[in-house]
Amino acid sequence: MLKKLIKFPARVIIDTGPLLLFLAGNYDPEYILKIKRIKYRGEPCNKIHYDILMQYLNHTKERLITPGILSEAWNLIDNDISNKKDKKELFDANIKYFKLMNEIYVPKNEILSDKYLSSNAWKFGFTDSSIILCAKNNSACVLTQDFPLFNICKNLKIDTNHLSSILSLADL
Repeated sequence: MLKKLIKFPARVIIDTGPLLLFLAGNYDPEYILKIKRIKYRGEPCNKIHYDILMQYLNHTKERLITPGILSEAWNLIDNDISNKKDKKELFDANIKYFKLMNEIYVPKNEILSDKYLSSNAWKFGFTDSSIILCAKNNSACVLTQDFPLFNICKNLKIDTNHLSSILSLADL
């Protein structure tokens, strides 16, 4: 069903928000509600949203992350889950997925040398700037729930999907 409704990129960079939904759902779909930053239309995401995200990701050939995305995601998990046992179990449940994702490092000097980013990175930050360059350098689509990053990518003609457009397929 999903394949008829959306174009799937060969490579996708999974930004922090979608990565949180992915990681929590892989651990236990009931756990999605505990991650405060995973929202769709202002409401917490649920197992159906996780299933839609997984269908999307399963149609891509390569999943990419940057060290900044991984760091942001884990810091947010650390903030939302106080129980160390649950954090460890979530981590352990995702080890095989961490290994399957390709991590692309974008050096800060590459960001600072980029004509556009050198004068705008202060607005976006280094994580979003690295996502932009990673997408450009690897012909990848950015999957994000961050509207400013989504708009920047669109303005720079970088293929991007907003998580809400993917999750809206659950409403059909």
